[in-house]
Amino acid sequence: MSDPDRRLTRRDFLRLGVLAPALPPLLSGALSACFKREKENAVNFFNWSAYIGKDTLPAFSRETGIKVNYDVYADEEEMFAKLRSGALGYDLIVPTDYLVPRLKAAMLIAPIPMEGLKNLHNIDKRFLHTPFDPQQEISVPYLWGTTGIGYNKKLVSKPPTSWRALWDEKYQGRICVLDSARECIGISLLLNGCDENTTSEKDFEAAKALLLKQKPLVKQYTSTTYVDSLVAGEAALAMAYSGDVLQAIKENPHLDYIIPQEGSFLWMDCLCLMRGAPHPEQALQLIDYLLRPEVSADISNTVRYGTPNASARSQIEPTLRHDPRCYPPSSVMSRLRYHTPPDSEAYSLWNETWSDVKAL
Repeated sequence: MSDPDRRLTRRDFLRLGVLAPALPPLLSGALSACFKREKENAVNFFNWSAYIGKDTLPAFSRETGIKVNYDVYADEEEMFAKLRSGALGYDLIVPTDYLVPRLKAAMLIAPIPMEGLKNLHNIDKRFLHTPFDPQQEISVPYLWGTTGIGYNKKLVSKPPTSWRALWDEKYQGRICVLDSARECIGISLLLNGCDENTTSEKDFEAAKALLLKQKPLVKQYTSTTYVDSLVAGEAALAMAYSGDVLQAIKENPHLDYIIPQEGSFLWMDCLCLMRGAPHPEQALQLIDYLLRPEVSADISNTVRYGTPNASARSQIEPTLRHDPRCYPPSSVMSRLRYHTPPDSEAYSLWNETWSDVKAL
């Protein structure tokens, strides 16, 4: 298990774009051995690195007697390829919203018996029946956050308000950009006034041109070390995830985070039940436990991302609960949207565009 006390980015070690090649299963020996004991009173949980409370799982085990075999991943596309290549034995996984329909189409996840979740009513209704799970049958909300701009107040002439700040030539060599096709192309399409669902080659050429114009200004494309660069004063601005910057503020109080005026993306990480899970009853118990207000609140307080659990809000640390960088007001929420999973035609356009940007 990774150490929840370490400050790691939500997308720690994220390197890939929209589509990763299939990778062979890389199960740890210990976890593979656990999977062979399917009759064990256990649940096999696959989650992001450092994305849970310090005592969440030990407390669950003490209360229920259910052992949690906890495995972590640092790249979601790699996780998807691993599962698709036949890495069996997991009961519960935590994918981001855009991946949920792909997991369903690949027959990797199963419907969740929602009637068995006595704590599901704690979830804020705005996070239910989403575009990626309109019937609310294959996912349960876990945590959510936004994509915006992190910046060092000592190194910028004035706080940024627009995505265009990441194209400002006076910050050449001091701008970090997420190594993510979804975020970079998505923002470029947004700035060009294009719908993210577009399959127009002209739209993608325009997005590529905008990213290539930015490229000489970029210190580094990274979804892992941009926070370190902000903390150290090596970067003035960075495309960033909300909770990553809020964690880093503890180390450098000169950091701040904004959602640009043009709008941005809201994402949600979900709990999904694996098809053929060896321990479905235990997995359901763990999901219901994670939906308890005090448990959800502790996880949010630890990782500094928003909880979709409305009943947990009163137990969120007051400074976090009232922080608009974590919980934006309705005027800002109205400018946020979920990423739309690309269809097969758009898929190649996203990949080709991002590959060209990185290569040219």
